[in-house]
Amino acid sequence: MTGLFISYSHSDGARAASALAASLRRLSFDVWWDDDLPAAAPLSIPSWMEEGFRDRTVIVVVSPDYLRALESNDFLERKGVRYEARLLRHKLYHHGEAYRCGVVPVVPAGFDKNRLPAVLQSLVIHTFDPDTGAGLEELVNALTGAEAVEGGVTVSVEPFAASRNVREMLRDLEDLDPAEPAALVLVERLVELGAGDIELARSFDSVVGAAKAHGDVDLVRRTSEMCLRTLSATERLRGEGALEAKILVEGQAWYLLREHRLVRAAAAAEDGTRIAEKYRDLYTAARGTLCHATVFLRMAGEGVAFDRDFYLRKSEHLLLQAIDRFSAISGRASEEVGLCASLGAEWWLARHHLTGDRANLALAVSKARSAEVLLTPGGEWYHWLMVLRARLCHAARKYNDGREFVTQVIAANAYPEVVARAHHVRAELSLGSREKASAVRDLLVAEERFRALRYDYAAASSWWSVAKLDAARVTDVKLTAADIDDLEDLTPDPRTRRRAVLEYEQASARRFGRRCPPDWRFLVDRVRYA
Repeated sequence: MTGLFISYSHSDGARAASALAASLRRLSFDVWWDDDLPAAAPLSIPSWMEEGFRDRTVIVVVSPDYLRALESNDFLERKGVRYEARLLRHKLYHHGEAYRCGVVPVVPAGFDKNRLPAVLQSLVIHTFDPDTGAGLEELVNALTGAEAVEGGVTVSVEPFAASRNVREMLRDLEDLDPAEPAALVLVERLVELGAGDIELARSFDSVVGAAKAHGDVDLVRRTSEMCLRTLSATERLRGEGALEAKILVEGQAWYLLREHRLVRAAAAAEDGTRIAEKYRDLYTAARGTLCHATVFLRMAGEGVAFDRDFYLRKSEHLLLQAIDRFSAISGRASEEVGLCASLGAEWWLARHHLTGDRANLALAVSKARSAEVLLTPGGEWYHWLMVLRARLCHAARKYNDGREFVTQVIAANAYPEVVARAHHVRAELSLGSREKASAVRDLLVAEERFRALRYDYAAASSWWSVAKLDAARVTDVKLTAADIDDLEDLTPDPRTRRRAVLEYEQASARRFGRRCPPDWRFLVDRVRYA
């Protein structure tokens, strides 16, 4: 039967270890600690320690002398605590997740957790007062949810009713593939229940990864905002300074980009990069730089000629920085460098649209081929690259070749956001070969998929494309070429155009007699400031 092993320092942790062992045994836990050695009479004490660390959940009773033994091999206290400290370092080395590691640090009440070494700060930390027993119930609730952990806990009688609290759900989430529907359900529950819980912020990668895998931009937004609020209201541990940077880059900038709030997305990416640099989180700093370059590239796609050139130059500068940073971290053949090459291909495509120079298009194709060698086939980044290859084919007027790329992405149906975008790009390719009916069908599918993901800007872009081709498919308003030109001159935002058309449609339905001709300027201002 698996159980618990209490590791402590005799010089200043024996009292707490004794109280903890007695309390846990009263609650029917199977506990090993070295006070049992005379009765157990093992053939080898080191072998007994090794078995305890290997097969059981280790409760580390934190004390100043134990920390000195953990942080230095030269500590001169008893050999037992030095040996256990080495075993603990080995156990921690082979586990990378806070909720799947069979090590539970227990600190005294009022202990400054910033004094813990980084290897312990990354775990779930509990408190215990040997005089009052305070903290025991929370510790027991955590232990009774750990049966699935390697070297976990088994109890003969469950002392408290096990509740599915935040920590238990985070453990379950780490066991699931992010793309599984159950992972999305868990994240939604975590966002409902986890307000103010620092453990949710510490597990941000796992939580937001599941939300992104399902393309749920609203869930990423709610998770990011909740975690940032929690961080602002919680005293952070020494190793958690870069956590805010990760949330800004991988969370806030991500959802702002998809909500098309580009100025704020750029600010979030810049702030996240700066904080990551401050705390020497090189990978997050590189990700932030690449995200910042992506935002500027999107800005270039919407600006007038002068602005577009300015944003392209800013994007290029940041992209080169990102390539250097990723190359230094993981080498020039890494997948992250492949992602940079993919963005580089998109950059040269934007330059081609700006200048009309076919040489820029050739450079874009070359970059895309370089990226394909580095990206893992079947992964999300690879699927995005295939959509980009289709856009390159569109620019080169190779419409059939482009349709092959996006049709494969659609058939794989692996990543909701990529599939929706693939439908939109296939519609553009169909228009290039004058297949209007096929284009309208794909655009309607793209709008529906984007709407389901709550990507309002992307959904409105698809809607507006349908309205220009066959307005009767999306509205009762008969849009003329002049109406379309007026709306595009009045606002670049397809969401505002759509709301203006629907506002006119609703107002016309309430009028008797003939419809009044639309005053698009008035309607655009009305919905813009409503």
